[in-house]
Amino acid sequence: MTNEQVEIVKRTIVRIFPPRPEGSSEMIIQRYEKAKTDAAKAFGAVFFPRLFETAPEMKELFKDPDKTVLKFAETLPMLFRSMNRLHDTLNTMQELGVTHWKAGVKLEHYQPFLSALLWTFRTMMGDEIFNEDVAKAYVAVLSRICGIMCNAAYPEARGISDAETSQAS
Repeated sequence: MTNEQVEIVKRTIVRIFPPRPEGSSEMIIQRYEKAKTDAAKAFGAVFFPRLFETAPEMKELFKDPDKTVLKFAETLPMLFRSMNRLHDTLNTMQELGVTHWKAGVKLEHYQPFLSALLWTFRTMMGDEIFNEDVAKAYVAVLSRICGIMCNAAYPEARGISDAETSQAS
């Protein structure tokens, strides 16, 4: 993952999820919250049907897709914005991995999730914007995020035993 790839992702994700405005007036915040909610719903309307079409077994993991997509619309852009400063969000990503593990997410769920996510980005942005370079940037950034999450949640996948994990705590 390069800094250039991070910048590409940060520049393009705003086409799906609106950036937080500079102002702090109540009207600005209300408009932003509505735009963020509308964007999340539009994203969910494309993402979840694709995910459940390609990986129907994952449907049981999403007990409340409407709530999930709102959280997702908040978390994903925040993670993207902070990728140049991993030290700021490393703990958040690790906690996210453990939280997903506790919710029943397995290592094999990450691939269909990422495939549906990339498909959704391409569908919503269009091929002109989500070109080969943009796609590579998203793959690199998402791979880093998922790698951090998985390393925290599935230490055995790295060949670390439970005893070693306990000793490190």
